[in-house]
Amino acid sequence: MKKIIIKIFFILVFIIGNCSIAQENVDNNLNPDLLNGTQSQDINTKEEYLFVDSHIKKELKNSIQNVYGQDNVQNIYDNIIKHAQTAIENRPLNLKQQDLERNSDWFKDEIIYMFYVNQFGVIQNDKDNTFDNTKEMLDYLKDLGVTTLYLLPFVDSPMEDSGFDVKNPQDVRRDLGGMEQFKNFIKTAKEKGFKIKSDLVLNHLSDKHEWFQNLQNGDLSYLDYFIWRDKMPEYQKYTDEKLGTIVEYTEDNGTISKRRLIFPENTETNWREVEINIKNENGEDETKTFYLYHTFYPFQLDINWENPEVLYYMLDTITTWSNLGVDIFRMDAIPYLSKEAGTNAENQPKTHSIINILSNYLQLTAPSSVIQVEACQHPKDIIPYFGKTRNVEVDILENKKELFRTTEAQIAYNFPYMNAIWASLISGDKKYFIETYKKTPNIPKNTSWGIFLRVHDELTLEMVSPEVRNLIFEDLEPKGAGFRNGFGVSGRLANFLDKNPSRIQEAFGILFSIPGIPIIYYGDEVGVTNNFENAKKSAQNRKNKNKFLKLLSFFDSRDINRGNVPKKLFYGSTKGYYKFNSKIYNITKNLINIRKNNPALVNGDFEILKTNSPHNFAYIRKNKEQQILVINNLSKEKLVAEITLPINLVLKKQGKITRLKNLINRDNIKVNISTTNRTMHLRLSPYQVVWLEL
Repeated sequence: MKKIIIKIFFILVFIIGNCSIAQENVDNNLNPDLLNGTQSQDINTKEEYLFVDSHIKKELKNSIQNVYGQDNVQNIYDNIIKHAQTAIENRPLNLKQQDLERNSDWFKDEIIYMFYVNQFGVIQNDKDNTFDNTKEMLDYLKDLGVTTLYLLPFVDSPMEDSGFDVKNPQDVRRDLGGMEQFKNFIKTAKEKGFKIKSDLVLNHLSDKHEWFQNLQNGDLSYLDYFIWRDKMPEYQKYTDEKLGTIVEYTEDNGTISKRRLIFPENTETNWREVEINIKNENGEDETKTFYLYHTFYPFQLDINWENPEVLYYMLDTITTWSNLGVDIFRMDAIPYLSKEAGTNAENQPKTHSIINILSNYLQLTAPSSVIQVEACQHPKDIIPYFGKTRNVEVDILENKKELFRTTEAQIAYNFPYMNAIWASLISGDKKYFIETYKKTPNIPKNTSWGIFLRVHDELTLEMVSPEVRNLIFEDLEPKGAGFRNGFGVSGRLANFLDKNPSRIQEAFGILFSIPGIPIIYYGDEVGVTNNFENAKKSAQNRKNKNKFLKLLSFFDSRDINRGNVPKKLFYGSTKGYYKFNSKIYNITKNLINIRKNNPALVNGDFEILKTNSPHNFAYIRKNKEQQILVINNLSKEKLVAEITLPINLVLKKQGKITRLKNLINRDNIKVNISTTNRTMHLRLSPYQVVWLEL
């Protein structure tokens, strides 16, 4: 009997061993059934030590194949899983509990406030803040009512492009107090109920990064971490009415790479000449010349995503910050990741595959965190950055959690909305927003637009018609400064709106009442104005740090809407110390509070209403419990607004509406409604905005 048991044991070992080998062979050959998702979910297979949903596994392998080729799929997949396993093992227990409890679409309720840690609420005007200093601003932000703090670049950087020139993406700048102060800031912010958003710069790194430094020191193996060539391509340069400055490069295979030059005032082409001293085969010193690609400044060199080592490095970067509590990752300049010859290097298929890999990695390792993409593109080109909606299961603390997520990003900036709002505010004509809204495709239900009036960058005019570009530029450029040879304009919100509280209220009123997650740029809520001194100082700093780099100009007009804003201005505005600033603060705080307490303004349907005047921009936000009528007078003149109401609303009220409560000031406003033609009449002051509860 004992011999029989031993025989059975060895037979089972033999069978199990062969099954494991067979499974490895299936995976290595990319079984079509596996890629189609028809096989069951893999749990604890030989190459995995964590649960991986079949959808995630299929997507990862498909995307790896698209970027790195079929022969590399299994090896790169295994490495991604190893990185994920390590990330999960090191994830703090409180964040795992958050992963388990947080809703998949929690981000839709947020109001985001963005700021530079060193410039927001400075204690001394001539001295930058550290994280410890800026921690003193958390009570101000809590009182204002915002819910997510977007910390503009804080990672290790030489600060030649306001932190977007990254030296070490896994560490905090020393001048901000380093990692210890960052952790203390995050701990305190989380205790006060804030969520955290940060940048993930994926397109480029600073030339102070160790990869480029190793290359400059003669290690040519680091060339493959960048986009490079050994001779400068022939090119021609011209201005396109729709795209701006274009450079067409003739590739070695005869194809043409038609590329936008993002900073035409600062750089001649997209290629930086680099001389490297090496030892040749005879041990003699030799200088070799290479050309490295840059989408933006020459000191920000684009990295090569087709090198798997770049991928693994960025996966670890994501883990560093997600395990420290980052809730939203803003993927900077995301359309440019893939630079295949013969393309425009924007919105390429490989770029979407890379984002899918990163998104799936985040869903495996930190499922309560989400991705926001910065893609300054036309709506039809932005939509693919959301990917496709699906349900996946993730394993958290021995529990299966279902995630209702998209395969790429969950939030995307809506640049066309921003342009349309400004065109309507400037012209007094609602048509610009309405036309843009109608052209914008629907997005997945489990995603959201990020909407804004101003951010740290220029007010871009890349994606608008020449007519709209001229309209906006001619009005705003005298109030700020031009950028990209007329394809953008820099400046602060208060300057652009003539420091007129009524205009500022109307702008914020639109921002807080249209669909999307509103984003506020620091200082706009207290009417901070342009800072040309900061721009001059930044230009000099850029010049000092790049004495041997050829730049056409060191001045960057975006720096006028950056710079230090003192703590006393913010807190003083809450106490009424500054007439103009306090008025803007109270306006903004009031609108935020109303939005947070009226769910229809957050998640309600959006219906634009017919009016009798181009100056009268009216719409309804509604859900099952609530309807709010928003009316904006875009004109500097008084207006008798005539609005056609939905028939169901008129029938429901039986034409008996005579007064409506204005949520903005709590007044009961007298209205005249005709049941015959469903019209409502209302007198409005110049630039007045009302939110009427129906």
